[in-house]
Parts: sequence; structure tokens; C-alpha cells
Amino acid sequence: MQYFFYRFLPDPVKGFLNMSSRQRWHEIRASLWVLPLIYISIAVLLAIVSSWAEFGLRPGWALLATFTTEYELTQSMYNTMLAGVLTLNAFTFNSMLMILTNVSNQFTPRVLINFISNRRTQHAIGIFNFCFFYLLIVFFFLDSSMNHYTIFPIIGIVMTGASVVNFIFFINHATKWMQAPSIANDMKRQSETQILNTLHYDLEEYRAKDPGEVKSSYLPTYNEKKIQSITCETTGYIQIIDFGKLIQEAKNDGIALQLSSRVGEFILPGRPLLYYWSINENTRAEIDEQKYRQLLFLGDRKTEIQDLGFGMHKLEDIAIKAIGNDNPGTFQETLHQMIDLLVSIAKVTSFTSYLTDEEEVLRVVMKEEKFSNYLYAAFGHISVYIKNDPVLTNLTLEALVLLTRALPKKEKSLCWEYGQVIAQSFAERFSYEFEQLSFYTHLENLSIEARDPDTFQRLIEEFIEKGLLEKSYRNSNEAGMSIHP
Repeated sequence: MQYFFYRFLPDPVKGFLNMSSRQRWHEIRASLWVLPLIYISIAVLLAIVSSWAEFGLRPGWALLATFTTEYELTQSMYNTMLAGVLTLNAFTFNSMLMILTNVSNQFTPRVLINFISNRRTQHAIGIFNFCFFYLLIVFFFLDSSMNHYTIFPIIGIVMTGASVVNFIFFINHATKWMQAPSIANDMKRQSETQILNTLHYDLEEYRAKDPGEVKSSYLPTYNEKKIQSITCETTGYIQIIDFGKLIQEAKNDGIALQLSSRVGEFILPGRPLLYYWSINENTRAEIDEQKYRQLLFLGDRKTEIQDLGFGMHKLEDIAIKAIGNDNPGTFQETLHQMIDLLVSIAKVTSFTSYLTDEEEVLRVVMKEEKFSNYLYAAFGHISVYIKNDPVLTNLTLEALVLLTRALPKKEKSLCWEYGQVIAQSFAERFSYEFEQLSFYTHLENLSIEARDPDTFQRLIEEFIEKGLLEKSYRNSNEAGMSIHP
């Protein structure tokens, strides 16, 4: 019955229900309307309390006679304060929309979402709404039959002052955030939060403790067990997978599941969404395939709640825009955030893709995550744009060196391979000796980390033959020109 009502829910509600509790909390925090709504609720409550104090306690004659104002003056004050706060809000938001439009054109449209979901932005908008709604509600509480007011004028002035101060802090925050390093760092930080919270912590309790034993015991062979598929009925990107419920339902039905796609991939109707097979004698004769489809939510766009590569693509957009705008400083700062994110991804992709129930019985097989896929997402497209620029080529090789030193040994060779590709793609001559030395040094450090000096020497020979390096670099080690880690 619950699945019958579920199918009539709006898509955003379905996606929200398919999230884990930690994902729901992140989605609530990232929504623009939630925090301002809380501030508005507080404003309503404060207006009611101050009205009770004004009309019930009547403190003006005894305690705060200096701040007491007549009805006409109070009404005039609130008219002025309401108009001022509303004008200030309108001016602020109009200016910010213009700035965000320019920044999104310069970097990436995804900047809008990151700015809106920023906590300081939401608090600033919430304070604006808090002050305005308080003044608006109290304005309607003013009663001409009461000659003097004390609480209303005092709190109204405080609210107006808070709105002005908030305006100053908001402009200061927006100015700092919209600088390229802040944008890249914010995108990287949000992606890291999603990686740790929604994939590491949510899946840690289900990961197989002995992957080898699980693989040999429960994975099917085509000769022994019949594998069936659950096909997709709609078109869209896989946004959210409820792994906990998948495992529970698979246990109830006595089956194991294998995902055919990763989160973030685009699927067409009729394509396999899941594969399943029996792993014990308690398997039900008929499996309700629809309930499994509903545990994989498809949407019309990618999200970063469970998509590891989405944050990398956002940073890649900024890096490529920086190349187009001839801004090597922004390019370098974005590269640093990319390699920092890659280090976090490397920790996640090293985990097993087998998920088990509490009895260590295989229930879900995820599509294997490979670090090489994300390394390509970071540097594959960028290498096309930097092949004619020696400065950007050296900056990219330098970033690869930093990344290699932070990765485990099994991933170092991948960085060395990308370093070779980037170096071999370079199609121009170096104008300065410093550029040649940096080029040589970065390649040498990559080869040292990967422990592949022979390939490095062959690569240098090739560059000397092409005229990209001078012959003096052939014996640079003996000359003491190289820089070792």
C-alpha cells in the first residue's frame, strides 16, 4: 500500500524520502528557504511577546520614560523604518543578482547554488527577513487608542540598526566569497562533505569485511545461477540510491543485487537498472521489481549528494574558464582545490564495492569506483587547453607532483602516466630557461614518486630530439639541477 501512495508523490518529495537522515539534513541546510523561514517564525514570536509586554506590562511610565513616544511618532517611525529596510533589502538582492550573473558567466552557473547554500548567505538573508517581518507585524499592532509606546520604538530602532549592520556584513561576505579562491574552496569543501557524509559514513557499516570471501561465495556464475534484470521505466540521471533499504529488501526477498550504473549516470527507458539473483532457498517466487525501482531516484539533472565526480566537474569548469580568461592565478588556485578533492576521493574509491547485511551475506554490488576515472575528469579536458602554454603546463605538472606525494603508492603511477601525456601534448618551445628547468624538474619528481626512472630518461631523450629541451638537460642529475622531494 505504501508503494501505491508513493508513486503519486511529487518527484522532489520522492527524492527527499529516498535520502538517508544525514542527506536530508544536508539538503535542508542547503535550501535557501529553510533558515529564513526560521528567522521569520522567530520574528512573529518576538512581535507577539513585545506586544504582550507593550500592552500588558506597560513599562513606559515607570522604567523607560525617556524612550516613550506618542502614537503618531511611533507610527511615523515604523513607516520610515519599514520603507528603509525594504529598500535596503531590495537594493542588496538586486545588486547580488547582478554580481552573481556576472560571476556565473565568468566561472560557472553552478556558482549560484553554492552561494545560496552558503551558511553566511542564508543567515544574512534570514536576518533581513527577520527585521522586516517584525516591523511589518508590529506596525499592524499599533493602536491609536494607546497614547504612548515604549517597547515598540526601542525594538524597532534595534531592528533597523541590525538590518543596516547586516547589510554591511553581507556585502563584505559576498565580496570575499566571490573571489576565485573562495569560490573554488567552497565548492571543494561542499564536495568533501558529501563524500564523507553520504558515501563513507552511510555505507561503512554495510561494507564487506572480507571481500574475497564474499566474492567467492555469493557472486553468481552464468552456468550455475540465473541472473535477472530490473529495467528502467523513465529517463534521467541517477541522483540518489537508498542503499540501506536496498539491502533490507534484498534480505527479505533472499536475493543479491548488482547496480548497473553509478550515481550521476544517464539512463534511458528499457536499460537494465539492477541485476538480481537468488542466494538461498528462501527466495520468493515473485519479486516486486517496482519497489526496487523506487529506491533509485532519477531526476533531470545531476546532484552532488552521492555523485563523487560532480564536484570535480564544477572545479574543472572554473579551471577551463580561467584558461579562457587568461588568468593563470585562478587556474593554479583551482588546481590546488582539485587535487585536494582528489585526495579525499582516493580514500573512498579504495573501499570495497560489496555491501552486506548484518550477517555478512552479500546483498548489493556497487559498480566499481576507480580513481583513474576521477583523475581523468580532473586533468583529461584541461590537458587539451594547456598544450600551447608553457606556464599552464608547468602549473599542471606541479599540481600533479603535489597530488602524487599525497596519494598511496598504488595510485602514484597513474599521476605519472598523466604527467607523461600532458608533457607529450605540449606543442610549443620554452621561451625561458626557468620554464625548461621547471618542466624537467616536475617530470623528474613524478618519475621518482612512481619509481620509473627509465621511462623518464626516454621521455627526456624524446623532448631533446623535438627541440623542447636543450641537450644540457640530459645530464642534469649530475649537474645538480634537479630538485628531489
